[in-house]
Amino acid sequence: MPDDALAARPRARASFVGGRERPLFLWHHPPAAQRRRAAAVVLCPAIGYEYMSAYRSWRLLAERLAARGFDVIRFDYDGTGNSSGCPEDPHRLDAWKRSVGAAIDEARRLAETDRIALVGLRAGSLLALQAAAAWGGVERLALWSPFPSGRAYVRELKAIASLNEQGEEAEGAGINVEGHLITDETVNSFVRWSLAGITRRPAPHVILLERDDRHADGAVDAHLRALGCRVDRLSVAGTAEMLLPPHLAKVPEHALETLVNWFDPWHESSTSEQSHASVERVPALALDAYDNEQPVHFGPDQRLFGIMTRPAADRAAAPSIVLLNTGAGHHVGPHRLYVPLAREWAAEGHLVFRFDLGGIGDSAAPHGAEGGDAYPGHMIDDAREAIALVRQEAPDRPVMLVGLCSGGWLAFEAARSGLPVGAIISINPPLYLRDGDRGWVRQQRQIDRYHRSIRDPMKWLKALRSATTTAAVVRTIARRAGRHATTRLRRLTGDRLPAGLANDLQLIAGNHIATFFVFSDGDNGHRYFEQHAPPALQRPDVRQFVQHVVVDDAGHVFRPMAAQRRLKSLLNELVSRLTAPVERANAQNATWTRRPV
Repeated sequence: MPDDALAARPRARASFVGGRERPLFLWHHPPAAQRRRAAAVVLCPAIGYEYMSAYRSWRLLAERLAARGFDVIRFDYDGTGNSSGCPEDPHRLDAWKRSVGAAIDEARRLAETDRIALVGLRAGSLLALQAAAAWGGVERLALWSPFPSGRAYVRELKAIASLNEQGEEAEGAGINVEGHLITDETVNSFVRWSLAGITRRPAPHVILLERDDRHADGAVDAHLRALGCRVDRLSVAGTAEMLLPPHLAKVPEHALETLVNWFDPWHESSTSEQSHASVERVPALALDAYDNEQPVHFGPDQRLFGIMTRPAADRAAAPSIVLLNTGAGHHVGPHRLYVPLAREWAAEGHLVFRFDLGGIGDSAAPHGAEGGDAYPGHMIDDAREAIALVRQEAPDRPVMLVGLCSGGWLAFEAARSGLPVGAIISINPPLYLRDGDRGWVRQQRQIDRYHRSIRDPMKWLKALRSATTTAAVVRTIARRAGRHATTRLRRLTGDRLPAGLANDLQLIAGNHIATFFVFSDGDNGHRYFEQHAPPALQRPDVRQFVQHVVVDDAGHVFRPMAAQRRLKSLLNELVSRLTAPVERANAQNATWTRRPV
């Protein structure tokens, strides 16, 4: 079912619940009044990188269940997503189980019913199973690709981490899985969990959605049947593709359809009698804002969504900061980097807005556009809407854009397109996209292969025997040599900058936009910058506004925890240095024209 097919449903509402001390962030997807079944489904998401990958599929599942008449709750566990806390806090499993309980209580309150179902995905299935058995009153339970034990989950985490040479953390620090840290305490808590601890029937009716790409373990099925559950067990396609990195992840349509159809017969009549499960209720407090943080719908038809974090300190000249999507990941940022940064910067006096481009995360794509595209054709239009919103919120503050990868590209595009920004911090932007395709990257890979082959006499001799290979080598090297010769000639003659990246940088500097590029060593964007930026950077009027720094051992998306700490420290330093000249300029009633660092 395409996204726009659900346009007529009531708008989902985002809020914080559970009180101001440690609230959870959740979404309520209400059904149309005429279809309401007086039954609620709570979605317990995966954890870490799988949560990021499956985010779009999870939202679509919520929307489709709501379209069938259910009140649906999806939420972020304590210390994850937009909820308070951080993943390194102690006692994570206990906190996550309490999060499920809080979401259940909120579902009962909003739907005015005791008829509750849970859906758990991956590690979320462990939490859903434990919560259902502990609290009772759950009528249906769907476990999607469940683990037979916590030890099995940890074993898989370690296997995934071992595939990434940057995944190993220092002893005692935990497991780094695709940039998401699972602490040793959390690992040990998972290891201690087993099916033997489930001694009470979690729900009368259970469905196990098994992956079609793996051998199914029958332990969960057997245990639940022994407890008296009626168990449906189905193999569904698409789980593996859903768990790819967000920009590659695909929506598993068959799996979603299977789940929605399984729920369809449940309380189909909205006039059914209410059940009266004996469950202790915890009063819920729904908050539109928490600690100056507020969910916001904006843009055309209110289709865009973001989180506005308002300044806690009185620092009126501090720039507003807009954080941009990384790939198809939603507004919490890569490895949830944006959430603590937004809160820290707001505490220092900045207005911070992190939002989703249309078709990513919680923002709808324009009519007719596909969702899940990291570089949508409407990205500049959406960025313009976000900038207008923060300028309306804080008219006297200049705007700074910050983004990594595709977000870094969008920050650069916004600056060279003349959007009203005063500064950008562009992290590992794929600057080669300005040439219209990825041909430059393919060419660089060819050159790298040739360089490696030159060191291997056998490969070099084989290449020389092939006329086709030799001609390709000559063409590639000639093109590169031609570019370098042209660049050197223009440096010597002082000719006008070429109509490429150097010209863009001169244009950006001419608009007095303070620009800072952060590159990982060896990143393709950095290599492109080194080849094409020097003619501009030799000019004092450009150097005053355009600077860059290179971070070693970081990788493209800063997966190692040490690299994440370095990036966070660097961003804090840059924001501080970019803020100082604004405050001085504001005191002098001048424009933001000072050198950033």
